[in-house]
This record gives sequence, C-alpha cells and structure tokens, in this order.
Amino acid sequence: MDLNIQQMINSYAEWIKSEISVAKFGEYYELTTPYLDRFNDYLQIYVKQDEDGTITMSDDGYIIGNLISSGVNFSNSPKRKAMLQKIARKYSVYFENEEIMIRANKETFPMKKHLLIQAMIDTDDMFVLGHDNVKDFFAEDVATYFDTNNIMYSRDLSLVGKTGTAHTYDFFIQRTKNRNEIFCKTINNINESSRNLTIFNWIDAKGFRQTESDLWVIINDDNRLKNDDTAAFEQYGILAMPYSQRNEYVSRLLT
Repeated sequence: MDLNIQQMINSYAEWIKSEISVAKFGEYYELTTPYLDRFNDYLQIYVKQDEDGTITMSDDGYIIGNLISSGVNFSNSPKRKAMLQKIARKYSVYFENEEIMIRANKETFPMKKHLLIQAMIDTDDMFVLGHDNVKDFFAEDVATYFDTNNIMYSRDLSLVGKTGTAHTYDFFIQRTKNRNEIFCKTINNINESSRNLTIFNWIDAKGFRQTESDLWVIINDDNRLKNDDTAAFEQYGILAMPYSQRNEYVSRLLT
C-alpha cells in the first residue's frame, strides 16, 4: 500500500486540534485531550506560564493518585520506582509529589505536551504491573525473547519526526539484505489511546526517515487484544505481533 505520509500527518494533526478543549481555572488552562486512560476518561493536562515565560504542564497528580487509590504501591517497590525513573528519562518529564510535570517554552510547547501525554499513558499502564502475577516488566520479557533467539538489537532508540517531536522505541534491529530495519514498540496493556498514539508517532517518525524502516508492535495479549487493534495497525503498514505467538516470528527477525 502506497501511504501518503504527509497527508496522514496533516489529517491526524487536524483531528487532534479539533478534539482538544480548553477551560481556564485561575492561573491554569485545563486542556482536555482525546486520549483515554484505563477508565476510558479523557486525559487532562494543566498549563500555566511563569513570569519568566517558562510554560509548566502537569497532570495535577491524576495518574499516580489513581494508581495509589487502586492499590499500586510505589513507596515499597524499587521496581516501580525504577520504572518511573525510566519514564522520566524517556519523555523528559519529572515527578513532583504525585504530579507528572514537564517544562517548555513557546517553541517547544507542542513537542513537550506530546511527551507529557505519552508519559501519562505509560505511567497509567503501570496499573497492570500492580498485580502479583506480573513478575517482570513486559519489555524485559521481550528482551529475554530476543536474547534467547540470538536476535541482535539496540535499546531505547529515539527518532525525531517531521513535526520535530522525538519518539522513543524500545528496540531497534538492524536491516539485512532480506528485510528492512525494524523498530519495535512494546505495549503491555493496549487500549485505544496507546494504539492511536503509536500509529501517529510512527507516521511522523517514518516520514522523516531516510532509509526504509518497519515498525513491529509487540503486544502482551495476556491482557487483551482486539481484532480492531491489529486491523488498525495493519492499515498503516505496522506489524502487530501477539507475544503469545512470538516463536512464529523468529525466522523473520533472523533472516
């Protein structure tokens, strides 16, 4: 399928713009985005401009507060604390009390807003990790799968897209004479927001890539995986790999 990357970027950007609503509360602007949390509520961010012109954005403690209320304990879990630190590095955010925050200026505001939303979605996904039967983070399970099958990879590679936004992928596998280079995104708990954000990020990143690249989305289908999700990825030329079927893909990664 011949994809008109620029047209898709423009269409998606217009959709985002039309779906965001704004309300003012004191010194803050409340932005309601079209992205959903695990309760299917729209994610909201709060924006204010300081006297020096710095723009501060926050989720007002919504994500972590809900996780704590749902029984996810951070204070006694080094693993969850390490995950928060990884999210902070990955998306250039910081945590203050229970708030997820990021700073920007007028020029970097669109990119930083996008990074904050991604950080909120990734942090919200930690609810699945709060259950006792989850032993390790899903990305580490995928790394073990690659190691076991002698699949060479790099970790946490960032691409800057046509919009100027940086997108981070969990794994990168070099091209061979038989296939394109592969970027891999792991999704532990797929929902409409994580699916749509992954698609847009790839459209943006791929449009700025000089070499032929493919995206594989590796999905933890122990949680849930709908046909609509895989069909949406396939529509944009993205391979959706259910983790339970991972052994069927080894030969494609090695050739």
